[in-house]
Amino acid sequence: MVDGRELVIWRGADHEAHVWEDRCPHRGMRLSFGFVRGNSLNCLYHGWQYGGRAQCQHIPAHPDLTVPRSIRANAYPAYEAGGMIWIRLDGSADDRPPELPAGAEPLASLAVAADAETIRTVAVGAPTNPGAQLFSFSQEGAVLHLGWHLVHSGKTMLHAVTEGGSREIAIRLLRKVRAFAERSAMA
Repeated sequence: MVDGRELVIWRGADHEAHVWEDRCPHRGMRLSFGFVRGNSLNCLYHGWQYGGRAQCQHIPAHPDLTVPRSIRANAYPAYEAGGMIWIRLDGSADDRPPELPAGAEPLASLAVAADAETIRTVAVGAPTNPGAQLFSFSQEGAVLHLGWHLVHSGKTMLHAVTEGGSREIAIRLLRKVRAFAERSAMA
């Protein structure tokens, strides 16, 4: 769930990440209930097969049919950086994910009952660019880079990447940020 939208993220045999609306164009079944074979995602309901570019490639009930090009899942541009998958909900493929330092490693993802601005204020100490996709800070010898997405009003998912220092300290720091942000949001 990102910004109130239900999404499915999947990888095929080529290991490329794909992010689509979690709905089959045929009957609206959740594609997340489907299965991956090779480089295609197959809907569980009727087995319609969608390739990596979201185009329907095969309809099992009509094996000889040339599938019309208009049958496609709703896909979003997706990029990988720092162990995270970045998407553009507006469909724009122009923006790339923010650059992360070499050696940055995925740490954890946490749900936080607060909005992103409250989290940024708690973590960084002052409001930052509200359009930023990533904010970074350092405490107790740990460096955290936080990507985020809004699940719905009042709930944010934080995705943490760390570089250097102790992972245990970084996780403790991340949990502190969550606790302080949730207390601030309730105040």
